[in-house]
Amino acid sequence: MAITSAVSLLSLPFPFMVESVPAPFWFVEFFKVVGFVLHLVPQGIWFAGLPILILCALYNGKHSRYFSIRLSKQLPVMMALGINFGIVPLLFLQTTYYKSFYTATVLTAWYWIAVIPILLVGYYSLYIAAYSGSHSGINGQGRRILFSILAAVCLTCIGALIVNGLSLMVRSDLWTDFAAKTSFHGAVLGTANNMSDPAFLMRLLTMFGLALMTAGTWIAFDGHYLVRKNSEGVPENYRQWSATLAVLVTLSGCAVLTYTECAVKSSGHAILTTAYPYFGFVVLGAYAVFLLFLLAKTVSPVFVAAAALLQFLTLAGFGIIRQIGQNNGIKPLVDVANLPAAVQWDTLIAFVVLFLLGTGVIVWMTVQCIKCSRNPAQECSL
Repeated sequence: MAITSAVSLLSLPFPFMVESVPAPFWFVEFFKVVGFVLHLVPQGIWFAGLPILILCALYNGKHSRYFSIRLSKQLPVMMALGINFGIVPLLFLQTTYYKSFYTATVLTAWYWIAVIPILLVGYYSLYIAAYSGSHSGINGQGRRILFSILAAVCLTCIGALIVNGLSLMVRSDLWTDFAAKTSFHGAVLGTANNMSDPAFLMRLLTMFGLALMTAGTWIAFDGHYLVRKNSEGVPENYRQWSATLAVLVTLSGCAVLTYTECAVKSSGHAILTTAYPYFGFVVLGAYAVFLLFLLAKTVSPVFVAAAALLQFLTLAGFGIIRQIGQNNGIKPLVDVANLPAAVQWDTLIAFVVLFLLGTGVIVWMTVQCIKCSRNPAQECSL
């Protein structure tokens, strides 16, 4: 009887929550997508960048060693940016999608809690790797590889745990079954596992494919615009080497995204087709980025800037498509587009002002690094 009562609550509105949201629907959707896309940029650099860094460090050639050291020093900053930008979509996810979000996170509670200690280990591992020895230090290189591997494992686990919870948000058909299987005398234990969902692997592969595209873009952008010209310690022809690596990495990203698209289309599974509407446009954007990098390798670094802009637009397109898929998946439970709004303009205005100020500071810092990279006499590091 207790189990039945607890399970039935999962399909109903939370009794202590009012059926209204504190912001207009367009506001929620806009900043949820913007925050998600801004989060994807640094997230992609560390998610795919760490395996690339490890391979380059193991190869230990002149160019690859320089790259692995340089990227390892950038990753703690990227991690901080990714975490802070990730707060924005999470904020609006809890605000408007609370019924499905809190139900999914209660069912998978221990997986969500595990994210925090794993994140701490991964974060400190990045710092240890970043400051482990010099260019030629064998012991430092070994520590860099070891702690980079540890960080990569931690961050991959975090990605899997988050996808486990978020993929369950749109599977209201599974909630009662999971609650019945993971409860003790009516109390949900928070040990539900949604990793057998067909969308779980597809979402992880999609994020990794996009991460490869972003990491490849960063490698070329950093090599062409942030590495100081004629600076001591920079290997000869490093720009050409970074452009070649970017071509290989982005081609790998295109392959992963193509596989994802083909697997989704061929499966015919309703959950997958709902979660991936119009995904072919993202794949086309990825291939366009790859072609620009081919041109950048043989013609002009201007194509690197064009590829970086196009990659950002591709991520933005994915963010919009993903949001459409999430809304479609959650619609059987609640139509978020038609929820009544009790708008709190004072809070919204404060949020927008602080968001713009924070983003402006990050843009200013990036511009300063670009300016500094063009002046070899001035010390500069990202």
